[in-house]
Amino acid sequence: MNIRSIDLNLVIALAALLEERSVSRAALRIGRSQPATSSALARLREIFGDPLLVREGRGYRLSPRAEEIRVHAAQALAALAATFQDSIAFDPAGAEMEIRMAASDYLAAVLLPPLMATLSRSAPGIDLRVIAADRRSAISLLKDGAVDLSLAVAGEGAPDVLNRPLFDEGFVMVTRPGHPYHDGPPMAERFAGFPALLVSQTGDGAGVVDDCLSGMGLKRRVALTVAHFLLAPQLVADSDLVLVIGRRVAEAAKAQLGLTVTALPFPMPGFTARMYWHGSTASYPPLVWLRQIVAGLDVGLPEPPASS
Repeated sequence: MNIRSIDLNLVIALAALLEERSVSRAALRIGRSQPATSSALARLREIFGDPLLVREGRGYRLSPRAEEIRVHAAQALAALAATFQDSIAFDPAGAEMEIRMAASDYLAAVLLPPLMATLSRSAPGIDLRVIAADRRSAISLLKDGAVDLSLAVAGEGAPDVLNRPLFDEGFVMVTRPGHPYHDGPPMAERFAGFPALLVSQTGDGAGVVDDCLSGMGLKRRVALTVAHFLLAPQLVADSDLVLVIGRRVAEAAKAQLGLTVTALPFPMPGFTARMYWHGSTASYPPLVWLRQIVAGLDVGLPEPPASS
């Protein structure tokens, strides 16, 4: 295939068709008529020697070949946009676009409320599409072109993935008011004696807390494991479970549910929340602007909680 013979409008149509899996929706997305988009699909089928969209019931599914090229088409379209976009011409207030973001539920809970408040004032036409991610998928989603930005707790990333730290977070202990732990001195031995609630996206029965306790010759009973940080405080509110969670979500749960938040009775390392983006979008003006907004969000905290 000679790339010089490819009409760049076909790249736009291809990305829309593979994303929408519908000729009519793709036509609306790219601002072309349905007959013109159908003609583009016919031309693309000829070029690839593949149906790309296969009729299934009232809709379409992607052919195996279309699944292979879907990410490449999205990346090619993003690269074209970055090439021809004038950074001076980008106006957040008048922009109408969709940005895809991956985030853990913890960082989504911390960062999305202030981010959406800012967007509603400064860029009301920008829509966010947020999908769940953990420390492993945050990087792979960027490399695959599935998202434009990732918010996660991960390492330094990969050679073609850039990042910057957003905030440091420490852990605290969360219980219901009147929990029997608070009837005695704050000690690691007493902490380990109560049933624990662990947040683990993999379903593992041990975490960083257990590593810290093990180093002191202690072991706790993990009575319940859940995959979502935002569910955990509700489970603590009506039980004797003890939860260890980041301070920002703990303080929010305290305000909403009246929970008790105290310092841990033993040292435990915290973590750094980071923002990741692919190097191919480093100079794309809308994403440059959004990254500056995310980096400037106010997610400060009050004074640390008491030890008991």
